[in-house]
Amino acid sequence: MSELEIKRLPDAELEIMKELWAAPAPLTRAQLEERLARRRWASTTLLALLGRLETKGYVAREKQGKGYLYAAALAREDYLPVESRSALERMFGGSAKNLIAAMAQTKDLSKEDIDELAAYLEELKAGGR
Repeated sequence: MSELEIKRLPDAELEIMKELWAAPAPLTRAQLEERLARRRWASTTLLALLGRLETKGYVAREKQGKGYLYAAALAREDYLPVESRSALERMFGGSAKNLIAAMAQTKDLSKEDIDELAAYLEELKAGGR
């Protein structure tokens, strides 16, 4: 799936993907329910969300006994740029400078953070993406 085809996920679907990305192996529906217990979803809700994710190509399922194993079909690293662009657009008008300014205003940036950002920006300028 190319980055152009990848769309930002609704929050509920993203929660499922986070659990699948964090898992060392594919998960059963019951394992996902356990990991997502804080959401208090009915089994039917979880299955509906998994079905949507599978239709979109984000989740793969494999038959195991009477049930299925679910795994992420889309790597977290391939999805992160989509979520980052969306958040930047929604919260900061697409401006990275506005993001950094907001962090600086809330004093969330340490001197080490600023040095790290400066070094990274220099690396980007030099073409070292």
